Amino acid sequence: MVKLNKWFLGVMAVSMVMIMGIQSCAEKPIDPPPAPVKTGVQLNFAALWEGQPLTFLSGYFKNNVTQPEYIQFLNFGMIISKLSLVKEDGTEVLLGDGYQWIDFKKGRTQFDYEVPEGSYKAVKFTFGLDSAVNHGDPNQWGPEHPLNGNLTGMHWGWAGGYIFQAIDGNYKDSLTGIYGKGMSFHAATDVMKRDFIVAVGAIGGSNGLIGVAAGKLTKVNFNYHVNKLLQGVELKKSAVSHSEGTKEAALMARLLSNMTDFKAFEVPTP
Repeated sequence: MVKLNKWFLGVMAVSMVMIMGIQSCAEKPIDPPPAPVKTGVQLNFAALWEGQPLTFLSGYFKNNVTQPEYIQFLNFGMIISKLSLVKEDGTEVLLGDGYQWIDFKKGRTQFDYEVPEGSYKAVKFTFGLDSAVNHGDPNQWGPEHPLNGNLTGMHWGWAGGYIFQAIDGNYKDSLTGIYGKGMSFHAATDVMKRDFIVAVGAIGGSNGLIGVAAGKLTKVNFNYHVNKLLQGVELKKSAVSHSEGTKEAALMARLLSNMTDFKAFEVPTP
């Protein structure tokens, strides 16, 4: 009987080792196959003030007008459409469905797009939306879509349209004062829509190209020089525009003209 018990215990021990070995093999995670490398571009948006990254609720940015003003930014978002790359022959390649919401404060500034390999000479987009989309049903868009008003907070339900760009902050007249004066520029309504074609490398001299190779994701920077948007605008005289009313609409039109006149947008050569 003693020998039988020893034999039984030995068999049980071997069985347990085998079972544990089988479980160990079964529980070993299987490495997922590597994700395929995309052929395309990674578009990185950056808001700059005289070449320095914009910050929020910290530091100040000097507005060089007759009496210098000092700005503190609180909020900065924008909605664009028909976002495309332009090939050397002028052919346009739409990025995604063309719509994008950029929020500089929240860090929503990096987007990956699949595009055919080749060389591209410009980034093209519409600042804002066509009238049909602007006044369409905002509930038609999915919860993560750039035109979902609940996601972006950039839809004026009461006005029947979207805010194309929202910049909010405070300013003061001297370094010794407090940021006690408000600044708010909300671009909206159909008449504020603008089209832009930003040539690669144009500001730095001769135009360049974005080269997209098969199986690679090319990083493309898109700089927004916000100081050029406010070029020549004295906040003490004009610090608010919601794009409605004669005076506020004229101020917004001036700001948007600054985008073109002073080349606020830049795509450096990768």
